[in-house]
Amino acid sequence: LKVHKGVRLLTHFYAFIFFADWEQDLWSKRFVRDHLRYVDEIMCAAARVIEAVREHARQNKQHNASHAEGIYDALHVRRGDFQFQYPPTQLPGEKLYELSKGELTEGATLYIATDERNKDFFGMFKKYYDVVFLDDFISKAIPDVNSNYYGMIDQLVAYKSRVFYGTWWSTLSGYVNRMRGYYIAKHKLEGYKDGTMKSWYFTPEERRQQMRSYIPVRFPIYCREFPISWRDIDFNVDDIH
Repeated sequence: LKVHKGVRLLTHFYAFIFFADWEQDLWSKRFVRDHLRYVDEIMCAAARVIEAVREHARQNKQHNASHAEGIYDALHVRRGDFQFQYPPTQLPGEKLYELSKGELTEGATLYIATDERNKDFFGMFKKYYDVVFLDDFISKAIPDVNSNYYGMIDQLVAYKSRVFYGTWWSTLSGYVNRMRGYYIAKHKLEGYKDGTMKSWYFTPEERRQQMRSYIPVRFPIYCREFPISWRDIDFNVDDIH
């Protein structure tokens, strides 16, 4: 394999491996889905946080679906080093609210996964939604979990949301959407037939709707995940068994 200047191999496995046999291709995608995951400690910690978020949502009387079913929406707002790497993502909280309010439901429980330490940044969201962060559940749900796991736990909590807004260029947001794709396909939820989901990006404008229609693998690859990694990958399972 020759690596030419400008080629980035740190990207999705399904984007640079081609199988001549389509059944082997689907097998490899199932193998990754079923066996390449976070260690049990992280998965179990995230499950406890998800249950805590849902229990919190059930106490939210401002929104019927939250109150009745423990449903919540989620955002991933990447700050930190992104302000230098990808300046277009560095928008004020008020602008992020304006960009996402069309798909979010006022009064609903909203989980925000973020590396922003100043939670006042999300003041506009707090005015219109029942906002919660991982910090709100650490002492109750995961008091003894290694803090290095918090980003991965944020990912796992975010993917179980009803609606998700992510940060373009962030592989954390990308993997949230791949896990959402697995979940939607497994439970045959809205979008499972065409590989779409209720996920959006804040910016850039031309990328906001990326997850709302089927898009094959294409450049730029690492900025998002593609439905070829989860759509119809169980197609020939019955034939195998």
